[in-house]
Amino acid sequence: MGGVAVFADAHLGQVERDAEDFLRALEEVRSRGFGTAVLLGDIFQYFIGDQRLETPLVRDTLRGLREVASRGLSLRYVEGNRDFFVAGSPYASPFASWALADGLRVGGSRYAFVHGDRVNTADLPYRFWRLVSKNPVARAALGAIPGPLARAIVARTEARLYRSNFKHKTRLPEAALLAEGRAARRAGYDALLVGHFHVERTLVAEGAVTHVLPAWLEERKHAEITPEGRLAIVEEETAPRAVRRGFGALSSGEGGTGETMRARPSSVGTAKRSAG
Repeated sequence: MGGVAVFADAHLGQVERDAEDFLRALEEVRSRGFGTAVLLGDIFQYFIGDQRLETPLVRDTLRGLREVASRGLSLRYVEGNRDFFVAGSPYASPFASWALADGLRVGGSRYAFVHGDRVNTADLPYRFWRLVSKNPVARAALGAIPGPLARAIVARTEARLYRSNFKHKTRLPEAALLAEGRAARRAGYDALLVGHFHVERTLVAEGAVTHVLPAWLEERKHAEITPEGRLAIVEEETAPRAVRRGFGALSSGEGGTGETMRARPSSVGTAKRSAG
């Protein structure tokens, strides 16, 4: 398999040339011998498997993803909260797999991958939103709406997603993340990698290891797992072009959990790489 690179929360379209930089980063890991890249969801601000909602950014980026995949980099997609109805559509064609969760053995270690939006069971407004927006009825309703109206609804929804539920986005749900890590451990994985929260943390407790990955959008960092199974966070050459949106887990810890937790910016080290 070679090494595995993991990219979280690119949210492309926020900065000039960000899609070019993202594709260049994928090509750079491929050129260094990585055989697989896991995309932990939310590659775009919204990604909908409906041709009427296709933008030039989506079309051009997917073309670039197909090209890098054709050169030997296997792309695996873990669905995020801004990804709708892509599985089974032509828009999933660049990806070797598309799932809500994934797992890989790399060297002597097994890693599990989830986006992270379903981790926090206390985030009831989002869980309700997900229930009503990601189901066959919602998909059929979207198909029945005229294109211009559908685009207007998507734009309003995107703005709402950005603003909504700030209470649950500004504090890292450590207990929930560790519970997810323990579930991954019981399933035979050594560590869990999570996106969604736009902050870099490593949480360790009672055998659970959960790595929360930084958002590519805001830090131009990704994770790399060597063929031997070692994990590192890599900062790309384009990091100065990253954009901070004031989003994410700005503080951590829930308090009162009764659990012994160790939360730290990263236990795996950060390296700098040229993006080509």
